[in-house]
Amino acid sequence: MAGIGAWVGCSVYDPSLLVPAEEAEASPEAGPPVEAGRDTAPEAANPCPETLVPGVPAADDPSDAGDTTFVAALHTLDLGIRDDGGTPPLFGYDLDGVYTCCDGGPSSCSPPVVGAHCDEMGGRDNSGGELISSLSLLDPTQFNASTISERLEAGVYSLILQIEDYNGTQNDTQVVAGIYASEGIQGVGDAAPPAAKWDGTDVWTVDQSFVLSGGGGSPLVPSHYDAHAYVTGGMLVMQVNFPISLGTTNTGNITVALTGGVITAQVEPVGDGTFKLTGGQVAGRWTVASVLFAAQQLTLGGASICPGTPLYTQVKGQICAAADITTDPSKDNQGASCDALSVAFGFTADPANLGDIVATPSKTALCDGGNPDDDCTTP
Repeated sequence: MAGIGAWVGCSVYDPSLLVPAEEAEASPEAGPPVEAGRDTAPEAANPCPETLVPGVPAADDPSDAGDTTFVAALHTLDLGIRDDGGTPPLFGYDLDGVYTCCDGGPSSCSPPVVGAHCDEMGGRDNSGGELISSLSLLDPTQFNASTISERLEAGVYSLILQIEDYNGTQNDTQVVAGIYASEGIQGVGDAAPPAAKWDGTDVWTVDQSFVLSGGGGSPLVPSHYDAHAYVTGGMLVMQVNFPISLGTTNTGNITVALTGGVITAQVEPVGDGTFKLTGGQVAGRWTVASVLFAAQQLTLGGASICPGTPLYTQVKGQICAAADITTDPSKDNQGASCDALSVAFGFTADPANLGDIVATPSKTALCDGGNPDDDCTTP
């Protein structure tokens, strides 16, 4: 059963990449006196506007509702793959503070393959999303957007977000946001798990590798969380490292282990103190070594992508050509090597309930252990 992959650890994203809620503008240089009755010349537009992660609001909005906790399960996941050949949506943020290729903008790191990998509109970093789209063209059975959507809709698997200490307003300077993986709707006894209703009554299993403590009647504490998340202008912003598995079968999936992860989404009330998340985005950095190892869990055209094969060499070339960012945000624009791919997805999430803790599902190895340490510096 495909689900959300396991990867233990939690980490708070480097807040230096966030922009303040209101950016101060520099005063223009003084010019010659303006003649009476004549307008001043309009200020030149920024040729390379960047899409940045929203910053922390200046203050909480007044609220007498008290702190609220709500849980929401991923209902849709958009990888940017369009089976009908349509134009994919734009996802992601300018994670490294550089709009590469716009107006001569350089790369924020030294790419392993000659030539800069250009950012998407707004400086959005998402070379990993482009790579997944390319791989899907080689073998659509691995990343079939329709099948992934159908399995989420049916409640076969999901990712669960839990938001605590939320004041229920448009601006809350600090909430606690955690993530759990789920292997689907919880069944009763030996009965087959029911289909998801998406009406707020669904109870979801919780992958034990995402639980730090709790269970058995005690509140769950997630191993992947941000204790300094916030809501600004109605948008939830959390920074956390976590893995998400994509694909449709136990062997046909790929785990994206995000570092420098950012999750944003609009928080919308649905009544009775519950909320849903719309217009969500997941963005972050995916190390080259992790991408190469994850690729070894796939097949293309029925052939495994294992080290030492021509297919692996071909896919490795694509991965190294897509490397566009550093794993460590502090090394951006410091002349470091590009050792990661930026990646971004879209999502929505609806009200849900946390259920029983279950064992982490095992995966079928396709390459006899593979090579978890390969990177673009090796032949």
